[in-house]
Amino acid sequence: MRAAASLALPLAAAALLPGCLTSQPVAGTGTPAGTQAALGSFAVASKTLGDAVVTPTACTGGDREQFLGADLTAAGSSLVVRLVVDPLEGPAVRVFASEAQFDRTVVFRRAECGVFHFSLDSTGWRVNDLNDYRLTLELDCSRPGESLKGSASATHCH
Repeated sequence: MRAAASLALPLAAAALLPGCLTSQPVAGTGTPAGTQAALGSFAVASKTLGDAVVTPTACTGGDREQFLGADLTAAGSSLVVRLVVDPLEGPAVRVFASEAQFDRTVVFRRAECGVFHFSLDSTGWRVNDLNDYRLTLELDCSRPGESLKGSASATHCH
């Protein structure tokens, strides 16, 4: 009886361990091995950036560049969708071309959006002194000649 009890805890832990460690899609679950699942999609229409669809597959916390927010990026696309939470003026979204981030950029503030919903919550994790965030972002923004519409969510932005 004592041997059975001593085996119960390790067996229970082994059964729960794979679920606790899995944070990326597993081959055979609809996402091919070696690829990242899309976090969402944004349609951009702009004189500065052109018309494009950004389908982010990665989320990077703003701590790396000293801002509160996150960058959503897509492999093979030069466009970045950046959420910035400014303590004085409130949240804004900036879409920019990574190769010319100060020349080819468009900023939408909350007042220009019919829909501007976001949540940026700490997961409690820190990796190399950088916070890890959970992000959801839903936008429907427009002004003459420019628009941004779409949504994305990520469980880890670090």
